[in-house]
Amino acid sequence: MSETTESTFKAIETQEELDNIVKERLKREREATNKRYEGWISPSDHQKALEEANQTLEEYKKARETDSQTIEDLMAQNKTYETASLKSRIAHEVGLSHEWIGRISGEDEQSIRADAESLKKLVGNGAPLPTKNPESGETLDSSKTAFKSVLSAIKND
Repeated sequence: MSETTESTFKAIETQEELDNIVKERLKREREATNKRYEGWISPSDHQKALEEANQTLEEYKKARETDSQTIEDLMAQNKTYETASLKSRIAHEVGLSHEWIGRISGEDEQSIRADAESLKKLVGNGAPLPTKNPESGETLDSSKTAFKSVLSAIKND
């Protein structure tokens, strides 16, 4: 048995042979390690993925801030429109003419109604503006009304 062991063993005689043996063993070990960790993510790939996720998160935050600001602006605009509509409705109910709607103040229905009623007391009923010629039954616009008043003034002179 010692003869067969001696015949398969070959002594290393040069540095090149030793280097080749070491290279072969290192190559086998690297292949085994690569197989063992196959499918795992490397630290550099992990860092890249983390940076991409953080960038996506920052973009989402910016978009959310923009959306929040847009929502706030639209809600403020909607409140302004609702208040204007409420003022117009209350002025009509109280009997104020359209020209006085801009003078009404208040934020809720009670304060707007109180202001409109006090303004109505100050202004009085006032003659409503004509919307049509009662004699002919036709509707007049402001330019026709102005021309007719100028024409009637010329005829009277």
